[in-house]
Amino acid sequence: MVFNAIAVWLLIASVPLWIYRWFLFSRLTARERLMFKRLVAQRHESSFVFAVRMAGYLIALAVAVFFVVFGLQYLKYGNFGITTYSDTIRSRFYSGIEPVDQALDSYHYDQMLPVAALTTILLVTVAFTLVTAALRDISLIRRLQKKVKKLAS
Repeated sequence: MVFNAIAVWLLIASVPLWIYRWFLFSRLTARERLMFKRLVAQRHESSFVFAVRMAGYLIALAVAVFFVVFGLQYLKYGNFGITTYSDTIRSRFYSGIEPVDQALDSYHYDQMLPVAALTTILLVTVAFTLVTAALRDISLIRRLQKKVKKLAS
């Protein structure tokens, strides 16, 4: 539940960040754009590779937690008892918009717990990657503009 809310807020925050990033990028000259693209390609990790690595870490962590929890449940009760997400987690994140809430119920809350955890991990990964990539680019563009301004004067 908490991770779903974090992912939604990160997705909401990514929209103005990407708008601001594209605004700053559009104000660059052709030479500055080329320098920016070269800096991103040479010095920074690809956003896709970062997202895959982050998703891998989160999936490994989730598998370890599931292994411990379901292992302890098997030792205590003699079965794994994997249930749906809605049976395990009672609180839900509703938007108040009926079609969105129905989609959340069918695609997330009614899924088996490991599948719901994987969808949450993927949502958090995408949202976090969008925010960090936008912040990285904004920071890089601003530093590039300062250095070009120093060289020009």
